Amino acid sequence: MKIFDRYLFREFAGYVALGLAGFIVIFVVVDIFEKIDVFLDHHAPAALVTRFYLYRAPEVVVQVLPVALLLATFLALGQLNKFNELTAMRTAGWSLVRILRPVFAVGLFAALLSLLLGEYVVPGADRERNRIYDQQIQRIERLAATERADVTYLGQGGRIFFIHLYLVKEQRMHEVSLQEFRSGDLVRRIDAAEAAWDGDRWVFTSGYLRTFDHGREHAVAFDRIAVNGLAEQPADFAKESRKPEEMNYVELRSYVEKLRASGGRVANYLVDLHLKLAFPLINLIVVMIGASLATRLRMQSAALGFGLSIGIAFLFYGLMRTGQALGHNGALPPYLAAWMADLLFGAVGLAMLRQAQKS
Repeated sequence: MKIFDRYLFREFAGYVALGLAGFIVIFVVVDIFEKIDVFLDHHAPAALVTRFYLYRAPEVVVQVLPVALLLATFLALGQLNKFNELTAMRTAGWSLVRILRPVFAVGLFAALLSLLLGEYVVPGADRERNRIYDQQIQRIERLAATERADVTYLGQGGRIFFIHLYLVKEQRMHEVSLQEFRSGDLVRRIDAAEAAWDGDRWVFTSGYLRTFDHGREHAVAFDRIAVNGLAEQPADFAKESRKPEEMNYVELRSYVEKLRASGGRVANYLVDLHLKLAFPLINLIVVMIGASLATRLRMQSAALGFGLSIGIAFLFYGLMRTGQALGHNGALPPYLAAWMADLLFGAVGLAMLRQAQKS
């Protein structure tokens, strides 16, 4: 790495760290003022409140990292441009893209870091944060569920379980309907008064077994029938279902595949699935936009860079949420809805970078 690369990398990384720390502090202060009544009413010790915000930090980092990168880009490159250092380098024959290589490297690293945090750290940290807030700060007793009512569970191989009541300890279902689909078509249905786990398989009692073939139905009553080949076990029905934002990419993709196999509508979940990949990429895109602006504008104060960073970030978040909403209601295809903000901002960033390279 050349001396200038090390210098620019050090300056830019320092501004990123400073901006990230600043935005985290702002977020924590605002959140503390919102929750101060809860902390005081329940006499939460400072150490416990600190733990709560430590588990909140990964999610905050993912959300504010693009803004911190944008601000760092304005500050670092604005200073170089202000003192004509960029002009000197370009006069020496360096292209703008070559000069900005350390900045793009940090942006790419930030995109990968955001993706990894979102996949492997944020979901678990959010669950622990909620547990601390509910059980340790507010002292809400959450007893282990002994039964679950009106359970709908997506199984493997296109199976859907509809259970009126599931007894967790007894591993028994009451008023259960099991439907199996192939390519979106219903091929088998079991309706039973009860189903119990015998240690190896589910045993259904007092019901009907229906099979469907080319629109024809064949029904057989049974007193007791053991169904082999069901991968679902008692622990699967005892767990509370999670929202898409509480799953990582792999978990949500598995859920989408199960839902698709059962013939269900997957468009909403596909939007959320692709957003998990689309959002981290904005870290690299904002660096392109910020670098293009900073090399053409002479930043006279940090306030101008801060204002531009917040403004651009709000535009992106607004466009991303608009695309998500349009995808959820079917106005846009899921893939376009999820990637719309990245595509538009990416095109703008590339056009601005190309124009800055020529100037």
